[in-house]
Amino acid sequence: MSQSPQSLSLTSDNRQSPEDLRAERDRFVALAFCSADFLVELDPAGTITFAAGATKVFTGRNPEDLRGVRVHDLIHESDRRKLDRLLRDARAGSRIDDAHITLVSPGGHPMVLNISGFHMSDLGGHTYLAFRVKSTPSAFAGEDSVRVEGLEVYDKDSFSEAASRALADAGEQGQDRRLTMIELGNYEDLRDRLSEDAQTELSATMGSLFRANSVDGDLAGQIDENRFGLVHDTQLNVQALSDQIETFARDMDPDGQGLDVESATVDVESGAMSDADTALALVYTINRFCDESAGAFTVKDLSESFTSFASETVERRNKFSEMIKRGAFDVAFQPICDMQTGRPHHFEALVRFDHESFESTPFEFITFAEEVGIICDFDLAMCRKVLTWLDETNGQGYRYVTAVNLSGRSLSTPKFVRNLLSLLDEFKVAREHIVFEVTESAKLTDLEEANRIIQILRNAGHIVCLDDFGAGVSAFQYLIALHVDVVKIDGAYVIDAMKNRRNRAVLKAMASMCRDLDIKTVAEMIEDEATADLVRECGIDYGQGYLYGRPSKLITAFQSPRPKSFPREKTAA
Repeated sequence: MSQSPQSLSLTSDNRQSPEDLRAERDRFVALAFCSADFLVELDPAGTITFAAGATKVFTGRNPEDLRGVRVHDLIHESDRRKLDRLLRDARAGSRIDDAHITLVSPGGHPMVLNISGFHMSDLGGHTYLAFRVKSTPSAFAGEDSVRVEGLEVYDKDSFSEAASRALADAGEQGQDRRLTMIELGNYEDLRDRLSEDAQTELSATMGSLFRANSVDGDLAGQIDENRFGLVHDTQLNVQALSDQIETFARDMDPDGQGLDVESATVDVESGAMSDADTALALVYTINRFCDESAGAFTVKDLSESFTSFASETVERRNKFSEMIKRGAFDVAFQPICDMQTGRPHHFEALVRFDHESFESTPFEFITFAEEVGIICDFDLAMCRKVLTWLDETNGQGYRYVTAVNLSGRSLSTPKFVRNLLSLLDEFKVAREHIVFEVTESAKLTDLEEANRIIQILRNAGHIVCLDDFGAGVSAFQYLIALHVDVVKIDGAYVIDAMKNRRNRAVLKAMASMCRDLDIKTVAEMIEDEATADLVRECGIDYGQGYLYGRPSKLITAFQSPRPKSFPREKTAA
């Protein structure tokens, strides 16, 4: 606490009228709301004379219902003496600055908030208090954690990581914490019925509610549009929290419908699994929970089957890890052809499994590998297998050039990059014939660092291709930030271009833009001659699709490429 500055006084040499003072108070209230969830004004006896903000969310009472209530009745008994001391110091001239105080929530459990305030002798000796959810980042959140604007909870990836750390730590410390997922049915419909200001209030209140009821007052996240998660202690009454949300939403809704709230609490008991394995399974479960393709995997499934699902996840991860370690997978090749000649220019290396042992498709495997943290091991193993094949095959007089996919997650991992560079040093001849395709299946978060790695590969003589260009909302941002040699245009644009003139113009514009940037282009999904004609008309350099060949483990099934290198235009890094 610090001494109140003289500027806090609302008086001057000419004393203001009561009306002027009330107007000043209203301005202070508006200012305080910039950083507070709710406000109260206390008379000298500690009775609330005025309240504003999301009081019902945190106290169970509307602002008007709090008038005449003693502030002590809102405070948990463990912190009432602390509040007395803070108020006494405030009356003596000290300012209350970001103290922690424990409230009794509508559900009956303790809820820690930040409290700030000051005493105004000029307004009848009243004291003004501002309450807000703790703003200190959780100790389990990473330095690069991302918050959702308006809600101020963590986004899915940041929450998954922070939640797994918190629950693993709880296991090590012998603490009992829970993960609860909450699904807000009709959330977007409710937002559509609200004014812009009411939407802002809804988001801010929901975010405050979730954070206030979580560990550290900051372990909550938005999983997708209408799904949220929070890590909390065992004292939290989840049903009471759900009831709070429903009541608040119904009161806000001009139609009085509100929200249908479903919740599921996961008892994260590691059992026979290590804390690390449990955390890994938890992250994968969160990702699956928000995956629309998961179908029947609902909020209720979480509480009923997490333990078995976690065990299956770890077992599957271990099975894939062993497969990667042994190199027990095959490589199939698909030609990427020159659009003018139709001859193979280079080939994309694609993973293939023995389906008797592994039921997953390659796409499912890659996605799973990224989510459970083994994608770096796989990408390195794939690079080794392709380099070994190039070393043997081109050593017999062939001139095959092969593209290998690198996950954005691998490219963002310093250890992987170091290991990849060491691997390339082992294959001094074969490395001249390998191209790297950076995939967007795992979104790149630090584009500046990703570009630095890409330039290391390019400066070492490797062609780098940006895969699936246009597939994500970040595509053009990637193109600006990442200096690459080639972009592979997502097949959806090629399919759409066959439908109408407008979509054809979009594809042509993409090719023209890349040409102006001295970037070569590859089009996917060329299935017939009509599509090939369109792609050529749009000015795209290379094509890939079933017209030129399906992936095959026998590269000799395709026409041999001419012995020439990949044309490359030097661009400034």
